[in-house]
Amino acid sequence: MESEVHAKNSTERSEKRVPALAVSHGIAVGPAVFWRGEKPRPLRLVLDDGQIASEVLRLRDAAAETVTQIRELATSNGAEVNQPVSTILDVHLTIVEESSFLDKVETVIRSEKVNAEWALEHISSEYIQRQSGVADRSLREKSLDIADVAERMLKILAGSRPHRRSIYEGAVIIASDLRPSTVVELAKNNPAALVTDRAGWTSHTSILARELRLPMVSGLRHLERIFSPGESVIVDAVEGEVIIDPTPETMKQYVRAAAQGTSSTGNLGHPQPELTTTDGAIITIRANADSLRVYGQARDLGARGIGLYRSESLIREPGLQPTEDDQLSTYIRLAEAVKGDGVKIRTFDIENGDEPGAITEGERNPALGLRSIRLSLLNEERFRTQLRAILRASFERKVDIVLPMISGVAEVRRSKEIVAEELANLKRSGIDAGEPKIGAMIEVPSSILTIGEIARTVDFLCLGTNDLVQYLLAVDRDNDSVADWYQTLHPAVIQAISHVLTTAIVEGKPVTVCGEMAGSPFYVPLLIGLGARELSMNINSIQRVSRLVSGIGLSECIWLADTVKDHQTASETEEFLREHYRRNWVELFPPGLLEARHR
Repeated sequence: MESEVHAKNSTERSEKRVPALAVSHGIAVGPAVFWRGEKPRPLRLVLDDGQIASEVLRLRDAAAETVTQIRELATSNGAEVNQPVSTILDVHLTIVEESSFLDKVETVIRSEKVNAEWALEHISSEYIQRQSGVADRSLREKSLDIADVAERMLKILAGSRPHRRSIYEGAVIIASDLRPSTVVELAKNNPAALVTDRAGWTSHTSILARELRLPMVSGLRHLERIFSPGESVIVDAVEGEVIIDPTPETMKQYVRAAAQGTSSTGNLGHPQPELTTTDGAIITIRANADSLRVYGQARDLGARGIGLYRSESLIREPGLQPTEDDQLSTYIRLAEAVKGDGVKIRTFDIENGDEPGAITEGERNPALGLRSIRLSLLNEERFRTQLRAILRASFERKVDIVLPMISGVAEVRRSKEIVAEELANLKRSGIDAGEPKIGAMIEVPSSILTIGEIARTVDFLCLGTNDLVQYLLAVDRDNDSVADWYQTLHPAVIQAISHVLTTAIVEGKPVTVCGEMAGSPFYVPLLIGLGARELSMNINSIQRVSRLVSGIGLSECIWLADTVKDHQTASETEEFLREHYRRNWVELFPPGLLEARHR
């Protein structure tokens, strides 16, 4: 997003307003402070044979100190931090403790007789380059984690340790980029907000900012030209705007809004045994969870089972897929944790190049290329390995299979044939296996148009709203330049969701709605009105959505859904919903949410 600076009014004191991308909602006011976290630039030093052993020991000591520092980050005043933060830091620990990363650095030290800093820089650069080039977005994101860990180790080797800086307390921190662990460290200094050059909604940096309740905006360019150290800054991470050197009137308005935002988010109420609307409709909330600890917290908040387990989270590095036994162990632990509420395991939703022996290289548009169920059916042996693990885990446990990116019945039929073949093979071998239900992920236009045929072929459906909007409107949801065209409330999106939910009711098949829509209070009444009864969401959305659902009526939601079908643009629908919420349910929404943009 290219920054544009506007003067408010020639008759008032000049205040600059800069549009930005809101990646962590909230409003904050504070002085601008620049973060300049420069990575050490190591020199290449050639060692004598007698120095190799001590250099390897330096590397191992730095690795041990890195582990200590990361574990310290995973506590806040002696208490465990929230789960998404811990999960991301667990990735950093895995890089140091379990991956081949350090072994390769050590090999370079020994083979090239060079210092630890140079070897670390060399191997981390190789890893980052390879990881940055993979097709899958979530795996590509891990390149930042590798860079984060390498930078920490380089600083330790240089003799420095992280330290708290009171200068950041209450400040608006300006940075071209922020490493994930840096966000956690900065959060302990209680900054007001974060402003960065780059960080998309799905980046680990943005995820951490949301979990730590730090307002954050991104997409600004030429930060040094826009901001001056110490000047007053307002970060409006609701509307997506930064105001520099605001007028007294503007400052008063935003100070009041910021105070309301921080004082009203603490107590969201306790989860109910069974979540219902005011007129008795049962709404089931399930969790999107990638670990047992996440689900444990989600269950305590009222979630019933795991509505979407992204099995690709088991892939630590591109090309290193987990073994059948490793998968089996994870799936069993998940199934035993959720018990009768069940877990839906989505088979690997990855792209070509993210596994060994990629069949093609350099796809021009990976999102439309060889990925998800297409890749699984083409690389059948790896698909069979995963299905065997799921079949074995489902013995006397409630485990279901979700097939990603289904475009038609043929993919479902072939997948079911493979499941049946592997089940028969396991039984012939005397290995216990269950018969899990099989569902289809609905997220591409062809599956919408053939939803009746697909519904009759599967046991249940999962509606993935994020990719549905992307594919239906032909808009890359991670591309800032077309952000205005990514419209969740576009009439075509609403019609597609309605068609899927209505058809599922006719065919008697349950539907779990996933994605940002399911976890946002702004969209939930519309989804319920369209027919949704199961919503799967991230842990940080559960309390807010539960509170909303328990305060609204099904009949009113149905009226809302019927009314918006007459609207011709996303903007019309957004404004209609916002005004209805303000008049009738304003107390059910978190502060600032009704002022934010939701198209």
